[in-house]
Amino acid sequence: MLGVCGQDREQQAEIRKHSISIGKLDRQIRLHMEKIQESSSREAALLNELDALNKRLVESRNKLAQLTEQLHTQEMNLAEKSAALARIEQERNTTRAHLQKRLRAFYVTGKTGLLNVIFSKKSLPELMIFSDAFKHMLAYDQKIIASYHDTISRLTRAREAEELEKKILQDLVEEAAGEEKSLAALYGEKEQLLNTIKSRKGLYEQAVQRMKKAEKELTRSLIRLKKIRKKIREKRIHGFELNKGRLPGPVEGDLVTRFGDKTDNGPCQGIIIHTEENTPVYSVYAGTVIFTGYKMGFGNMVIIDHGLDYYTVTAYLDTIEVKEGQRVLGRKEIGTTGDMATLYSGGLYFEIRHGKKSLDPLKWLYPNSYPKFIPLPLPGLDQVDQLDWPTRQEKGK
Repeated sequence: MLGVCGQDREQQAEIRKHSISIGKLDRQIRLHMEKIQESSSREAALLNELDALNKRLVESRNKLAQLTEQLHTQEMNLAEKSAALARIEQERNTTRAHLQKRLRAFYVTGKTGLLNVIFSKKSLPELMIFSDAFKHMLAYDQKIIASYHDTISRLTRAREAEELEKKILQDLVEEAAGEEKSLAALYGEKEQLLNTIKSRKGLYEQAVQRMKKAEKELTRSLIRLKKIRKKIREKRIHGFELNKGRLPGPVEGDLVTRFGDKTDNGPCQGIIIHTEENTPVYSVYAGTVIFTGYKMGFGNMVIIDHGLDYYTVTAYLDTIEVKEGQRVLGRKEIGTTGDMATLYSGGLYFEIRHGKKSLDPLKWLYPNSYPKFIPLPLPGLDQVDQLDWPTRQEKGK
């Protein structure tokens, strides 16, 4: 018997070691999965940013192309204005030279005076007509020169305006080119960051695959060890199942709900015992505590593994006096009752399970452990079937 117990303790230690390793791997897998999720989120955000940057880059390039085309057109207009101005200035200079010749001729001829009349071969009327015609030609040439002057002034102003507009366009082109360069650099940085995130994401995914493989191997080893331990434990002479009908009640009180009685959520899977506040609650048999804590629908709860797939569930406790992983003996105080049990379920909830099957606790307790039955109207009680039993068993073993 001692040898069997020793083997059982060894197997239990190995199982606990493997369970811890699996737990660590599971935490690392969750951590890496979170990193993968974070990388995916950052990847999606960067893709959106890159898409927006690409649109801005296309718009900037189109704007730069339009401004460059406008600048080219402006340069052509400026060249045309400069050519026209040069042509007008040349015409003005030619006209001015012609006018200077006329002026010299006019002054050489002089005014129509007495000497001109006496010594000229022409008659006085002819001289007067010639003088008037000469004056009219000079006046006409002056008007042409003035017209050329006005045209040159207008063209000069137009060219200055074109040059100013060209300068503005050049500034806009430089600004657009700088913007395009900045956007292209930012796009490159984002693209490089995206590649880095994808690379890290790939590494995380590879790590998760390796850890999942290791977890599967450990799980197979754990299952094998559990099977070995189960065989060892089955060799024990005494066990929970041999004490059917000889277990003490978990608490002093009166029975208010029996196994199978109807509740709002179907037949009750255990029994409910009405107690006074601060009444001690005990374990009915030796075992290992595999769960302690709050459970939705059950309040504070303790689950004890008694071996060979037998478990007891005690719920609606006010306080819990044991910890997960703790070995307890029969009649070990595991907690106390309080007003929560009465408020939510009418009393302390107690259940016995074999694997996933619920058993009638009254058939396992001492006869007449709860001789007084006081049925009370009870609210709906969630079924313990909702518990993740394999997870709880592995956690406690």
